[in-house]
Amino acid sequence: MWRSIFGNFGVRVLSALLNLGLVILFSQLTGAVGKGEQSLLLTSIAILTIFDSLVGGAALVYLSSRFAWLGLLGASYIWIVFVSCTAFLSLWLMDIFPMTYLVHVVVLSAMSAAGSVHSALLLGQQRLKIYNLIALSIPLLTFFTCAAQWYFQGVLKYEVALYVAYMISLIISVIGLLKFFPEQQTTGTTWLAIWKNMFALGFYNQLAHVLQLLSFRASYYILEQYKGEAAVGVFSNASSITESIWLIATSISLWQYAVISNAQDQHYTIQLTEKLTRFGMFAALLGVLFFLFLPSAFYELVFGPDFGGLQALMWALAPGVWMFTYALVVGHYFSGHGRYAVNALASGVGLVLSLLASLLLIPVYGAVGAAVAASISYTATSIVVLRYFLKDGATFSLFPRKAELIQLFTQMRMSWRKSSYE
Repeated sequence: MWRSIFGNFGVRVLSALLNLGLVILFSQLTGAVGKGEQSLLLTSIAILTIFDSLVGGAALVYLSSRFAWLGLLGASYIWIVFVSCTAFLSLWLMDIFPMTYLVHVVVLSAMSAAGSVHSALLLGQQRLKIYNLIALSIPLLTFFTCAAQWYFQGVLKYEVALYVAYMISLIISVIGLLKFFPEQQTTGTTWLAIWKNMFALGFYNQLAHVLQLLSFRASYYILEQYKGEAAVGVFSNASSITESIWLIATSISLWQYAVISNAQDQHYTIQLTEKLTRFGMFAALLGVLFFLFLPSAFYELVFGPDFGGLQALMWALAPGVWMFTYALVVGHYFSGHGRYAVNALASGVGLVLSLLASLLLIPVYGAVGAAVAASISYTATSIVVLRYFLKDGATFSLFPRKAELIQLFTQMRMSWRKSSYE
């Protein structure tokens, strides 16, 4: 178990370092305004990608061992094309974005969604190596493409880097799909049954992601309206650094989700989730304290003079970001059992509070108000998830016991020794 989790964590740390490199690159070379523009473009793509994945999406992890892959792929592709066309026409008629920007958002989101479909099917079969390779390829290729642009041309065209990264990642996912395509496919399943299950599970799962992403990033748009793109740039950097502690929880929950999706014993999955949550919360606390106590001069040196106020924002974000670690791990317990409605409800509560707090605080306090609003939203989401977890018979605990820590360090030492002999 821990070896898989450590492997996932290593991939996510490398991804985070590459994303940090992008943050530094844009912050140093384009300032807070350019960083704000980059954050808004990526957020727009992410929001539309979630709608592209409304049918199936991450729920394919749960469905991959229950239905034929051809049916799941066909339904997913049809939905992505439908949503992409609908989104393009709707946004074009509303004249929200310039045409070039709109095309980039729609096409890139469709490419991202297709890759996510392939990755979800592979994760459902616990093909973690190829899954991690696909996930790592995106930040790796984006970073090096941006670096090459600046070195050879003296410009940064973020959308071009995303096209390169998403296309190559999509090709890798297709190769992985062909390599691990199940020989035995479920037969006798009608298209109606496939669509019904994909929409029923995918709708609630993606609804949870939509609401969660909006609760995380709606404040960007509100902050931009009241304080401008420079404020978004500074706040987005503070969010990225503080939220990097979620690497621990996502590394844990990736393995947890695949295991629970194939498990039958609910009591075992509750105990497993409790244990993983304790380790996740403990490690996340250490991580967030590390970032908080770095001097503000360090962040100014790394990101540039426009980002001197990062640390104050991070202190406002930290309590909620740490609490949300609990929701990340426990939320995957519900996802593994196909109970996506719980996560959707929790994210919905978080979004409502995020919007109310943002509209109340941002006009007066600017980026600090956005950070406080986010912290309130994260905490509320975690409380809702905790309530449903307790109803299933779980117990609430935040930190591992001494015996569990000793066992963890022993297993880590054994795992490293085993790796050194292989």
